[in-house]
Amino acid sequence: MRLVALCAALPSMMFTETALGCDLPICDVAAELKTMESKSQSYRFQLVSKLRQEFSREKAEAKLNNLLEFARAALELVQKVNDEDYVLRETKALRDQSVFLLVQWVWRDCKRLSSGYSELAGESQRFAALDFFLRRVEALQDRQAIKELVCFARNAEAASMNLKDADYVSRQALQLGSALSTQLLEVVDGWEGVFTLTSIDGPLSEDLEHLRLVLFSTGGDLGVVASLSHPTLRPTVFQKLSFNESPQWLGSRQSFGSAVPSVLQLKFDESFSGVEGTMLDPLEFKKIHIKARRLIKVDVLGNKPCTEEELLGNYRMSLADLEGQFTIERIGPRQLAAVFASDEGVLRLPFSFGRYNEHSGRLTFINMQMNVPLGWRLLAERNSSGKCEIRGWGLSTFTGGHYPILMKRK
Repeated sequence: MRLVALCAALPSMMFTETALGCDLPICDVAAELKTMESKSQSYRFQLVSKLRQEFSREKAEAKLNNLLEFARAALELVQKVNDEDYVLRETKALRDQSVFLLVQWVWRDCKRLSSGYSELAGESQRFAALDFFLRRVEALQDRQAIKELVCFARNAEAASMNLKDADYVSRQALQLGSALSTQLLEVVDGWEGVFTLTSIDGPLSEDLEHLRLVLFSTGGDLGVVASLSHPTLRPTVFQKLSFNESPQWLGSRQSFGSAVPSVLQLKFDESFSGVEGTMLDPLEFKKIHIKARRLIKVDVLGNKPCTEEELLGNYRMSLADLEGQFTIERIGPRQLAAVFASDEGVLRLPFSFGRYNEHSGRLTFINMQMNVPLGWRLLAERNSSGKCEIRGWGLSTFTGGHYPILMKRK
């Protein structure tokens, strides 16, 4: 009878043990450390090595946090008992692997990312962490997540310099920060477009109806372009402006048409319908105050983005009164080129720089007119019949001109 009762109770006993167990690599860290201390260094090495191999591709936050807690404590233990170098190296490797995986798959706030980055043992690991994020920048669509990574990239650059990493590591952090700043501008809706000036200090104040402020992102190395344009004057053009959460634009230098440094500082209202700020006169080095209101807005995100492969080929479109063909070709990894050719041969407009983001549908083409950029800021989306259509705006920094664009497949 006792045997029967025991057998009947076994399933429930086994269930209770399973329910009371845990799904972590080390269920009781303190107990395991005591066991490790009582064993040989060979045992300690084999345990750490087994954990490192078994969880080398782990992504679950709870398991990685548990591994990191254990690895940090185990590292203190092997140092205390004076194990040989091979045990110390393997334990450090488990700690670094846990931190690296947390940086990759779990941590997304600036504080933990920055702390984990500094804890990584070598510059090659730190470079790999930066490269991981750099290769994924264009997939980021959440504004807050990008801002956290911008903060991390800035801290990583400083940390690598303090840790005396080789220059290539801090350069990678700088490149990551630049790419993230550009991506942030890709997901902030409402700032791009054309504004007409309502007031300006200086001699052009009598000619406000002809003054235009043009703002757009090039989606690449040229960064953000701002232009103060007038039909009869060479434009004042700034590039590589950065976005702060105020929000405001900061331009470090006047990049086209002058070797004289200049600065542009703009602050938008909440809806991006108006803007005011100052620009530094590069000749007299005095600040000029400007105010402007929006004329046209450029859309940011598409609903059903085309793939890059779908994007390639020929489209029909009109430019002003000219009908013609627009052709898009891939010229390298993530590099596009295009040309508009009117049917009568009156106009041929080439675009040597093209960039497409499959995640947002944002398509950018840049043509340089007398060393001043003409930007086509577009969205590529599938229409109701599933074909790729392209729409958006052409923005001229040279004249302040703007015109709608609609392309359809031939």
